[in-house]
Amino acid sequence: MGNVRVIEASDLVDSISFYAVWRKINELYQEDPVHAVRSQELIKTLHHKLAIDLYKHLSIKAKNEGIRVIEEAPIYGSYKRKNVDIAVVDPNNGPLITVGVRSQMSSVGKNVLTYYQDIIGECISLQERFPMTAMGYVYLHPLHFMDKDKEQRTDVERYAQLYSSIADRDDRLYKNQLGVYDQFAYAVVDFNSDAPMLRDDIVQSRVADIDLSITTFVDRLVQTFVNRNIWLDDLFVVNNG
Repeated sequence: MGNVRVIEASDLVDSISFYAVWRKINELYQEDPVHAVRSQELIKTLHHKLAIDLYKHLSIKAKNEGIRVIEEAPIYGSYKRKNVDIAVVDPNNGPLITVGVRSQMSSVGKNVLTYYQDIIGECISLQERFPMTAMGYVYLHPLHFMDKDKEQRTDVERYAQLYSSIADRDDRLYKNQLGVYDQFAYAVVDFNSDAPMLRDDIVQSRVADIDLSITTFVDRLVQTFVNRNIWLDDLFVVNNG
């Protein structure tokens, strides 16, 4: 999937809102759904947004120490090397934060459980090697999708509960807890509305006790790292507002 890309200060000009991301994804998908998915152009739009948001949290000290935000970062897990979608990497100590990203824009029900197993496996592989790394995952679903020329509604309530079960790794027992992400974002977007709309309200109606919103995801992940590594809290700028 794609080439390694290191985020630089010059990339900040590409910073856009999540609304702009949903709009661009919708445009790409409507123009040519097969190409948008196979070329990875669709999902890379979201990758880049999240990578830039993470870069904004890096302190001057972190940048001076060579810490970088990398898209498609090659990282060795416990069994093989994997290109992690987004990673904040220390040149001497490895990944400080990792983020996986996946989208399903059609035939949502067919592969959800297979992908669910895959992302748990990815999580375990990285946690076995890097137990203190703050790990997050973002999953994007459309509220409605086409299946055999018929519009279907994504079973958001079911999937929200599914993803919540592998979110919110314990703050104190995390070293002994594998297969659970520190932070998870389940983004459900209504692309059929006049303007693409994030439907966190549907997710929250099913899972009220865990924050799965993509709008808070990066802040939550950075805060997790800071809480876990209090002697390294000067590497990130934390949003307290």
